Amino acid sequence: MTDLLGLAAIVPASAGACCTVGAWRPGRAVDVVAAVVMVAAMVDGAFGPRVLPGVLWFVVLALLAVVVAAVHRVQSASGASGASGASGASGRPGSAPSVRVASAHGRFGRLHAALGLLVMGALGVGMAHDPGMTGMTGVGVHGHGGAVAVTWQVVLGGLTTGYLLLTAHMVRDGIRRRTRALPVVETLAMGIAVAVMAAAMV
Repeated sequence: MTDLLGLAAIVPASAGACCTVGAWRPGRAVDVVAAVVMVAAMVDGAFGPRVLPGVLWFVVLALLAVVVAAVHRVQSASGASGASGASGASGRPGSAPSVRVASAHGRFGRLHAALGLLVMGALGVGMAHDPGMTGMTGVGVHGHGGAVAVTWQVVLGGLTTGYLLLTAHMVRDGIRRRTRALPVVETLAMGIAVAVMAAAMV
């Protein structure tokens, strides 16, 4: 059942990645790369033998999450300075600068993307069948191994819950504001993929 749910999660994740590619624009190349790598990690975990161990995929996705957050920060700072300069040049001091958000999903878009990479990487570790992974995710370990497993599950549960709540908020906000359909579908599809992956671990 776990393997079937893992396979099922690839469908909405792939749909979300296709939406990311379809909504591509300058400044979103890192989002496209992250989406493709995340789907590759899921496919690698679902079809054996693995190309990379689950822990290594988690490291790759975590690094991509950092890159996504860093790019968002740089682009937001550039947009703010550019808007401020344009406002000063127009001779209208006091007018509020309009900061261009690089993400197609609004101000929470890159947070959602970065958190999604972390959650998917962590869920991939939890579902891994790699030798030696039972010390972290398996049941029946004792002592320090049991404490690590419990801590990992608590952190993973918190990340997953936060991600799903953020997904629901973004989808609701997108529908209410009648934004473009593609970013909303992308957000919803990734939320469904994470929910299915989390259900596979229950």
